[in-house]
Amino acid sequence: MDSKTQVQILAQKIKKELGELIDGDYIFLDLPYYTNIGDTLIWKGTEDFLISAGKTCVYRSSIETYIKPTISKDTVILLQGGGNFGDIWRRHTDFVLEILKDFPENKVIILPQTVHYKSIEVLKSDALQMSQHQNLYICARDTKTFDLVTQYFKVKGVLLLPDMAFCIDQSFLDRYKVKSVDKILFFKRKDVEKADYEFDKYIQEQDVDVREWPSMDKNLLASRLIILLSICRKRLPFKMFFKKLTDWYAIHIYMPFLLRIGIRFISSYNKVYSTRLHGAILSVLLDKSVVFFDNSYGKNSSFYKSWLQEVDTVHFISKTE
Repeated sequence: MDSKTQVQILAQKIKKELGELIDGDYIFLDLPYYTNIGDTLIWKGTEDFLISAGKTCVYRSSIETYIKPTISKDTVILLQGGGNFGDIWRRHTDFVLEILKDFPENKVIILPQTVHYKSIEVLKSDALQMSQHQNLYICARDTKTFDLVTQYFKVKGVLLLPDMAFCIDQSFLDRYKVKSVDKILFFKRKDVEKADYEFDKYIQEQDVDVREWPSMDKNLLASRLIILLSICRKRLPFKMFFKKLTDWYAIHIYMPFLLRIGIRFISSYNKVYSTRLHGAILSVLLDKSVVFFDNSYGKNSSFYKSWLQEVDTVHFISKTE
């Protein structure tokens, strides 16, 4: 199957199944005000999907700028999807638990997530706390996560849905993509999710750029400004003002900036080797040839098996090959 067809199939699946759940105005929380463009692609896809859903957003925030809003019991609470549900990126799951306690009667939807726990005790504790909420829906981003959530989390509903980035409007991608050059990208993550491969065994081309997301360059002015706003919120008076200013800057300036440089980055290459999930997803969205490696705990392989193994331009390399 070609990539464009699969992208359309996945986007329609999200619109049909998730669209039916969002039956009122909503708040959208845990927005990614940081340098990971992958999470920003999820955010953009969610926003484009929500436009088509036809409901009104009454409040948006990140974890850091969150101020408990006054909302009716009919307001739907949406929590950003991604790969941070579990005990690796702990602050995100702790925030979910906080929201569930603050809003015990509202419909809460955790958007498509990969769930991973190193500790079975922490998993059981989180599952017990979340299962006490009477109106919680968890969207699993792959079949492995779906099975795990179904087994441990006794919630109102569990959906199997792909990553929200597949809902990004194609015209937006077309606006920022550039003409590719005859070069190859090795998109190599460097954080705690990095995988152990003998990459030289699989990447044999000579002219290869080894890169991370360009947004992770600490000298970028836009990223330095978001850090400066964070410092101001913590150290200066008028914290409410700086929280609102951070929300405005992140939504209207920082998110569009990250998306623009991310799309230009991937679109400039003919072929992509990627250890990052959204390096592969954005490559598929831009109809690139991509060779996909796993991360440290199997997130990428689970996602590939769930949604991408029928795509002609995607080749996955397991650790056993």
